[in-house]
Amino acid sequence: MNKIEVKVAPTMINWVISQVNLEELSPKVVKYLNDWKEQKKSPTFNQIEAVSSATGIPLGYFFLDTPPIEDKSIIQCRTIKSVAFNNPSRDLMNTIHDMEMIQDWTREYLISEGFDALNYVGKFKSNASKISEAIREIINIETNWQKDLNGRDPFNYIRNAISESGIIVMVNGIVGTNTHRPLNVDEFRAFTIVDDYAPLIFVNGNDSKGGKLFSLLHEFAHVCLGENDLYNDRYSIGKNVSQVETICNSVAAEIIVPQSIFLKKWEISIKHNDQKQTVSELASDFKCGATVIARKALDNKLISSELYEEISQHAVKMFNEQRKKDKAKNSGGDYYKTLSVRIDKRFLRMLTTSVAEGKTLYTDAYRLTNTTSKTFERLTNQGR
Repeated sequence: MNKIEVKVAPTMINWVISQVNLEELSPKVVKYLNDWKEQKKSPTFNQIEAVSSATGIPLGYFFLDTPPIEDKSIIQCRTIKSVAFNNPSRDLMNTIHDMEMIQDWTREYLISEGFDALNYVGKFKSNASKISEAIREIINIETNWQKDLNGRDPFNYIRNAISESGIIVMVNGIVGTNTHRPLNVDEFRAFTIVDDYAPLIFVNGNDSKGGKLFSLLHEFAHVCLGENDLYNDRYSIGKNVSQVETICNSVAAEIIVPQSIFLKKWEISIKHNDQKQTVSELASDFKCGATVIARKALDNKLISSELYEEISQHAVKMFNEQRKKDKAKNSGGDYYKTLSVRIDKRFLRMLTTSVAEGKTLYTDAYRLTNTTSKTFERLTNQGR
């Protein structure tokens, strides 16, 4: 079988090469591609499987006569327009495709079960204050919601509230379950695919805790505005962004750090601390990143733009250093616990119910959750 040669159109070989970074591939895979391109050798099926696995390009694509036309509309919705982004990674594209499958299934399920469309998707105009108030009402949280956490993680608290409001919230730091394909937080922090029945927010699990919370709320604002988004403002500088992005940033910041409460706490803290210490103290009080507090202070003209950028860059540096330490430990963790964190709990409940009622095939459930018969059963039991 491995010696059987397979015909692959030259246009497809060239397209595959254009979609990947050869420097990130093994010498063996690069040799395959170069040999095929130069027509030194014809590919075998096993070689094509190896290249498909290494590049993330679906196996079926290799047997097309012409390159596929992939929907990259979400890529065009990126936050920072000035960043060169004409060739998104296969990791991002595969993740978007996976999330589209989940959204399509959920939409069909909700409609078949007689659910109504969500009444807040795309129903708001460009008013950050009104959107912030609406989001608090939609997910049923108080203005000073942090006081009710009682030790719970802020991101999970808000995530669960958003999920129960009707939005699918998926979190992952890799493509599917492939630990060899980490998602680059410098490429994107989150994205949103808007839908009247099943809007979906995907959060890059490799971001910091504070970054994930901000991204989640930023994307929720996009749902309220009815606009898809690819959030790639890694440094939260807020430069070269559209009015919509500025509004979504303001909404996220207002929910995490309400203006009225922020000003009172700043006034008290600044009497005893310098500006940087005050930012640090308030970040602890609001259980968020220092960059969010610094941005709030900058917007209120309480600190300079130079100090804001200093705090922001320091936060990124500390985050990168922590990531290196975590990677060096490489403990692996509990597979099933990690898997359950990646998948939206409400979506999993609907899927499990549909399977139990015979409305969804087990094979489809495995495909949607990147599981097998064994791991799907463990996953659903753990989610109860």
